[in-house]
Amino acid sequence: MKNEKGITLVELLAVLTITGIIVVTIMSVFSTGANSSERTASRQQLQQEANLIVEQIRASYLENEKSELIPDTFLVEVEGDKLKINRGENEVKKVLSEGYQYHLGENTEIMSVTLKRTVASDFYLEICEKNSSNKCEDSRSFEVKTSFSKLN
Repeated sequence: MKNEKGITLVELLAVLTITGIIVVTIMSVFSTGANSSERTASRQQLQQEANLIVEQIRASYLENEKSELIPDTFLVEVEGDKLKINRGENEVKKVLSEGYQYHLGENTEIMSVTLKRTVASDFYLEICEKNSSNKCEDSRSFEVKTSFSKLN
């Protein structure tokens, strides 16, 4: 009569293999979820920053142009990792945002845009996390295309 107590080496290897496959699958799902969550949070933060920038520019655009103290044009420009607005010759440049990479045109060479209060002005902004290359990754950037205008 055979002694059938215990498990064989083949059974043990089969259980270990199946367990390994299950653990790798679970870890892969968690890793993918964590990366997706991080990308979504980063993109949402960039979107909020872009919305704040656009609202600050809109407020400058809508200032009362009938006052002689307020010039017809103002300048939005990129200086390093800062986005600044210059609302007049005698005024100090105000920092709209900092700590990101900014592009004011679909061509990354554009470093400043002049907006005129008396006419409709198109505006493009791409904001992304700083990286060593000067290019924005789609998953870590946010793009705004809008125009500023007033009803008379």
